Amino acid sequence: MTEALAPEGFVDLHSHVLPGVDDGAENVAEAVTLARGLRDLGFTCLVATPHMRPGLYDPAPQAVVAALHELRAALGAAGPRVLLAGEHFLDDEVWMRIGEGLGRPYPNGRAILVEISTIGPGPARLSEQLFRLRVGGLRPVLAHPERCAAFQDDVARIEELRRAGVATALDLTSLVGQGGRGSRRTAERLLELDLFDVACTDLHAERELAEVERAIKRLRRLVGDDGLDRLLHRSPLRLALELPPPAAERPA
Repeated sequence: MTEALAPEGFVDLHSHVLPGVDDGAENVAEAVTLARGLRDLGFTCLVATPHMRPGLYDPAPQAVVAALHELRAALGAAGPRVLLAGEHFLDDEVWMRIGEGLGRPYPNGRAILVEISTIGPGPARLSEQLFRLRVGGLRPVLAHPERCAAFQDDVARIEELRRAGVATALDLTSLVGQGGRGSRRTAERLLELDLFDVACTDLHAERELAEVERAIKRLRRLVGDDGLDRLLHRSPLRLALELPPPAAERPA
């Protein structure tokens, strides 16, 4: 069952706040600290995206759901609200799972977060594979392209992917140097060219909260209040949470 939501604040489409399932929060106490820290920065909705990366971080579906329920119970009514998706590393095994309906799309069931290696040239057939996802009814959301060597010297490749319907997700902390100078430079260039659809925290640890806060301030300076609202509120809602209107309500 999909979950629809219309929060008033920021929406984070990429975080590792679930306890004990990957390289993010290690336990419930840390997960609560991360979630409440983001709430204090203006986030009313977090979409937890634990890794699906066989051989490295590949938690069982039951463990992921249990961690979600545990975190929700610990947060209580004060929130923020936590929803569930996944970060899919595009190797052969994960492609097969997605094709079999075993991926973890975003709550509206119409988009899915994917990542490629940050080193090397990237998959040879990436455009074709992502297009196949799109044709199959899932809009790919490419995580942190500014951190990927495949795109840092080839912005035109991002333009090509977006023309094919791929959405792009900025890691906010790239703007304050967390991924190095190359990531920061590429992030600024892609923002200048309006090639990001959403901005996300990709939060893993408490020490990163201060960097997220600095990054939000820097993003506001670069794109203004309207740009900030688009990247952290309007576009995340539309892309990953809002359900399409019933057929009878759609424009002819």
